[in-house]
Amino acid sequence: MVAPIVLSELDSLQASINEALNAIRDEIRQNKLPELSNHASERHPLDEPTFVCSPRLYEARRLALASIGQLKNLLQPPYEKVVEQSFAVYDTATLDILVKTGIYDRLADKTSTPAEGASVLDLQREFDIDAVKLTVILRFLASQGWLHETSEGTFTLTRPALELQVGNNGRKWIMTEGKPSYALALMSHITHPEWKYSRQPNHTAFQLAKRTPLTLFAWMKQHPEYLTQWASSVQSLGDAYYSAIIRDFPWQKFDSYTFVDCGGGQGNLSISLAELLPKSRFFIQDLPEVMPIAQGNIERRAPLFAKEGRVVPEPVNFFDVQPRFGENHVYLLRYILHDWPDHACVNILKNITRVAPPSARIIIIEVISSPNTVSSFDSNGDGVVTLDDLAGEKQHRALTPPAYIPANFGANAKMSLGLGMQMMATFNALERSMREWKQVILQGGLRIVQVHAMRGLVSAIECAPMPLQESGSDNEDVVTLETEL
Repeated sequence: MVAPIVLSELDSLQASINEALNAIRDEIRQNKLPELSNHASERHPLDEPTFVCSPRLYEARRLALASIGQLKNLLQPPYEKVVEQSFAVYDTATLDILVKTGIYDRLADKTSTPAEGASVLDLQREFDIDAVKLTVILRFLASQGWLHETSEGTFTLTRPALELQVGNNGRKWIMTEGKPSYALALMSHITHPEWKYSRQPNHTAFQLAKRTPLTLFAWMKQHPEYLTQWASSVQSLGDAYYSAIIRDFPWQKFDSYTFVDCGGGQGNLSISLAELLPKSRFFIQDLPEVMPIAQGNIERRAPLFAKEGRVVPEPVNFFDVQPRFGENHVYLLRYILHDWPDHACVNILKNITRVAPPSARIIIIEVISSPNTVSSFDSNGDGVVTLDDLAGEKQHRALTPPAYIPANFGANAKMSLGLGMQMMATFNALERSMREWKQVILQGGLRIVQVHAMRGLVSAIECAPMPLQESGSDNEDVVTLETEL
């Protein structure tokens, strides 16, 4: 066995970021994509949710972002890191100001904003906000890449900021209120004398922030105006990765199956799959108050499917026994189980396995979190995947983290880790590791058939009902991983 070569941390990170950037440059050239620029006035193809990167380009982006994060940790003075972290509360506050005051839309309006941008004095006249204070706020945003300060006190939008335009997923996400207040209540949540070890969804930072005994979903029933925006933000998370979900899972093998989209919301995933699988029928199940939203979305996006009855919304609570079952059924659970603690997830799964025959499949589409562990040497041997291995490949495989890159790719995992914080603060739930998913799935009466890595935040865990005689097994023998996760 060849002994691992231990490199200095700085040398290793330099090698990783150079390798990643060279691969990105090569993939951009091979795929005939335009050059990347933050100064562009139009969105880049890589910014579009419908664009799916080649496996090598996708993994090279992950490696580049992880390398940048590790280099920053290595080089930034620790005191400045402490102060910067303490000011993170202003990240959301300033972005909220940009969007919710209307300043963003003013900067995005090319008919009223010249190419060099708008001055804070112009913005003061239009919005009655102090130009001095606006300068502080907009310059803070410019330091984070949302704005260009083209000359002192004059600002224009960057390419990443175009994601905040009306109709885009980023705009839908940022318009949902509550995250700062939940974060402020988190200390009280985890130290609460009666709640600190609770896994109940009504013992969270949400209840403390809203001063309510109700769970989030029960509270939203009383605040339908919040429900609509919340549903839009959740849908944005799904839409951001739906192209990868469609392409990186072998859905065609289930054509002619009946699909049951549990907690399917507006039904966008089912509509997309109905276009791909012409012999299948789809039932979008959710709470009664979501049905008008789902019906309107189906009629708008797929009027023919609505007329034919191929995509049908129906009010079903997944905490009740599943009413639809039979041979050749597929049950979809996308972004559902991460909303709930383990015992609730087990109940949701058991409500399916109680009635589902062995031919049924349960597809759990969720984040599979990895630890932030770091190795000081490159991995070698069977199963290692490098960027060179992915050159020219169509089938996605996850990259093996090189030396000093965390197993979860560090800074690149911040979004999924943030979602985990949000799930804990609002539901007492979490984003789970593969070990944690195995435990929940086994207790829910399922075996894992295969895990499908995807070019996006999530993976698909394909499961089947477990024969009764196997219910006491550890499930290890029935797990087949498509990639090392």
